[in-house]
Amino acid sequence: MLKFKRRIVVAVFMCILVFLPACWPAEAAKIEAGDNLTVGVGELIDDDLYLFGDLITVSGIVTGDAILFGREVVVDGNIGGSLLVFAETVRIDSDVAGTVRGGANSAIFNGSSGRDLMIMANSITVSGSVGQDLFAAASNGTISGSVGRDLKSSMSRLVVDGPVGGDIDAVVSELILGPNAQVSGMVTYTSEQEATVSDQAVIGGSMTRLDPPKKEVTAVSAWHSAWSFMRPILSLLFVALLMILLFPAVTKGSAVMIKEKPTPSLGAGALVVFVTPIAAVILLVTIIGIPVSFLSMLLYPVLLYLSRVFAGYFLADLAFEKFGVELHPVWKVLIGVLVFALIFKIPYIGWLVHLAAVIFGAGAFMHYMLAQKRKQIDLSETAAEENV
Repeated sequence: MLKFKRRIVVAVFMCILVFLPACWPAEAAKIEAGDNLTVGVGELIDDDLYLFGDLITVSGIVTGDAILFGREVVVDGNIGGSLLVFAETVRIDSDVAGTVRGGANSAIFNGSSGRDLMIMANSITVSGSVGQDLFAAASNGTISGSVGRDLKSSMSRLVVDGPVGGDIDAVVSELILGPNAQVSGMVTYTSEQEATVSDQAVIGGSMTRLDPPKKEVTAVSAWHSAWSFMRPILSLLFVALLMILLFPAVTKGSAVMIKEKPTPSLGAGALVVFVTPIAAVILLVTIIGIPVSFLSMLLYPVLLYLSRVFAGYFLADLAFEKFGVELHPVWKVLIGVLVFALIFKIPYIGWLVHLAAVIFGAGAFMHYMLAQKRKQIDLSETAAEENV
């Protein structure tokens, strides 16, 4: 067992060697992690921008791409490239030359995008201008701005009250076309009820409603659906049980890192999750990097899967500590992972919670392993000094 643990540690640190060179930004790029991060009015970032924090405000000019991860993100400065943003609340009031991609609980887009807008959220409001296509998935969405080409969405309630240069293709429970809606192409929607269309709305093509597919429920199909729902949850619980029994220090230590170093964990996790695949592909073009690339891609999905276990233990430990309840670590990890696994199933917001758990868990694990490595170095230096 000890040899096996050592192999795991060695493999992880080989992965770190892959991450670090690839994650290091260009010389002029700006990368920061902290609680309150601001790019002030008049400030120029003449390259890419990477910010990982709690409250993020970008009021200056970014000539390259911007990648923003936080709890609350406000962008009212122009972005010369594309924008990737994930937060609880997102508001974009400026011009983005490229594509805007992101996810949030509440997303407000008042600016403009030169290309596409791709957003997933619980609530979406678009009053700005989308240069090309708009892809949206949400519980509720209001599109009062302009869309250059097609609008494709999956929502519970969708309100369109602005010009659409192409077609509308939507899967909705309720579709409303307001008086300012001007659709150049066709409107095709899948819904159980007819759309509400204002007399002032203009539709250039045909308008077609499709019935949602109906599945015949049988005892076999019901059992299959129930098993399909429970199987990933049971698998995750089994892995969580193995981790707390075989690697309790790693599981607890990673959870502690989320609590003690939330912002560094967010930053490191985002780099690991999004940069590792790119780094692995780049390493494939070098002879020396090929085995490291294959190893990193083998460990990559394992780390992403285990990160949910670390996040689950953190959630349960935090909750029980708040209520003054002391439980065995096994029960903590099982309860925490079960709660997370059920939240992951919630439409529209489950994927966002899932992504947050993976990012925080992966980043916390990396910080825990680095802390363990530092301890080993300190112990070796102390032993060397005593022997002198």
